[in-house]
Amino acid sequence: MKAKLAFDTSVLVAALVEDHPEHLRAASWLRAPKSVVRMASAHAFAETWAVLTAMPIEPRISGQVALTALQRLERVVTFVRPDKATYAAAAARCASLGLRSGTIYDALHLISAESEQATLFLTFNERDFARLAETQSPRIVVPSDARPAL
Repeated sequence: MKAKLAFDTSVLVAALVEDHPEHLRAASWLRAPKSVVRMASAHAFAETWAVLTAMPIEPRISGQVALTALQRLERVVTFVRPDKATYAAAAARCASLGLRSGTIYDALHLISAESEQATLFLTFNERDFARLAETQSPRIVVPSDARPAL
């Protein structure tokens, strides 16, 4: 089975912003071998655009620059559109765990990765996703300098 990496917004933002403190760690995962499939939920596309355009850096990142960066990112990352069942599963998982509010967005990312049978789920917010993980979930990994064998 091919290795499949799923990316959270936190890793995508860090990979795109060279001055981000985690840039090198995040960007190295985007340069995984061509045999490795890279994916993220389509929701991550929107979240990444929102974060990029809200970052308190100078010069500010315009909406057009953020869009162009995401379009380039699409050359190596496939953005998977969640369907109605994915949204329902995200709400059900949050409800069953007693979680509320914006947690559903993290659940959308993780359940999309599960649906795509991702091997690893990359995030800088490990605790946020660990509480949502089930046994069939991909392994949640914080990008490090040493990438595990894929």
